[in-house]
Amino acid sequence: MELAYRTDRGQVRAQNEDAVLILGDEHAGIALVADGMGGHEAGEVASGLVIEQFRRAFPTLPATPLAMETWFRDNVELANEQVLEFAKQSNLVMMGTTIAGVCWHDETIVIVHIGDSRVYALRDGTLQQLTEDHSYVNVLKQLGELTEEEMRIHPKRNIITRAIGSKEHVEPDLQVFADPEFDTILICTDGLTTHLTDEAIKYALTRPISADAKADMLIDQANRLGGSDNITVALVQFTDRKRG
Repeated sequence: MELAYRTDRGQVRAQNEDAVLILGDEHAGIALVADGMGGHEAGEVASGLVIEQFRRAFPTLPATPLAMETWFRDNVELANEQVLEFAKQSNLVMMGTTIAGVCWHDETIVIVHIGDSRVYALRDGTLQQLTEDHSYVNVLKQLGELTEEEMRIHPKRNIITRAIGSKEHVEPDLQVFADPEFDTILICTDGLTTHLTDEAIKYALTRPISADAKADMLIDQANRLGGSDNITVALVQFTDRKRG
């Protein structure tokens, strides 16, 4: 197994409000990204609070699928409470963050997400987006009113419909996979997907290079195409997966 991550301010933003966590080994681990929002460093604080909550909780990651789902829900709720409390104490009207990530224990993989950060999986050369954006433009896409390309340039593409810190209780989308035989999982903020198509992402992930080199390649490509937002990627590469 190879684990890699990169986070970059991009070419436009004054600061990086993304945060990333990747811990563990082939037996058990977690990889998360968070894209903060709120301005005046509030976004950076929000994403940091979420990441630190899961960093502290990682030693308690359980082993069974149902318990892993509950663990994710409980820690999302705790992170949400922390963001809301910080916003209240700081008199901030808008403060929040997305989250997208994966945890694994042996052959079980659980995916979590809130907002428009994404999780992709590569298997046998096929790339699949595992998460559905909680965003205004994705609602329009599902209604058939926008294409994927139109989503990237829509003036309201940054409006998300669900976020940690947006309300008293927030429900994550969770998916459980039993031995899916993924080759690579990519978790990324929308600073990557605003600029890179699925084909471009697939091209990088299928190169015969290390996970670190793939992470560098993805960040570099997004920056070359404008780098209009912070860009964060986390890669979990299952190099020892057995094929039947």
